[in-house]
Amino acid sequence: MYCTKCGAQTDANPRYCPDCGAAMGAPNAITPRLSRPMQDKKIAGVCAGFARYFNVDVTLVRIVWLVLVFVPCPAGLVAYIVAWIMMPRDPLSLPQGTTTPVTTPHPAA
Repeated sequence: MYCTKCGAQTDANPRYCPDCGAAMGAPNAITPRLSRPMQDKKIAGVCAGFARYFNVDVTLVRIVWLVLVFVPCPAGLVAYIVAWIMMPRDPLSLPQGTTTPVTTPHPAA
């Protein structure tokens, strides 16, 4: 792989150039944003958002969160509510291949 800034060649696939320190790789190779997805939610989408952010199974996150709600007093419940308020929602997106419906006005009768 070659650095686009200084032209140095590297053997591996690093995130930053070892010579000049410039970011390497695809621009979409950044870490995911912590947000609440609306498609995979049960209550507010907090657990689904954390599961997507940490790249783990959503069921495991839900079980851990449930344990945190009941074991050390209700600290997990307070943390869930704070995360619900602080995490932004994902924008709603249409399924692949669909378009927005176009409505035409009906002629006056």
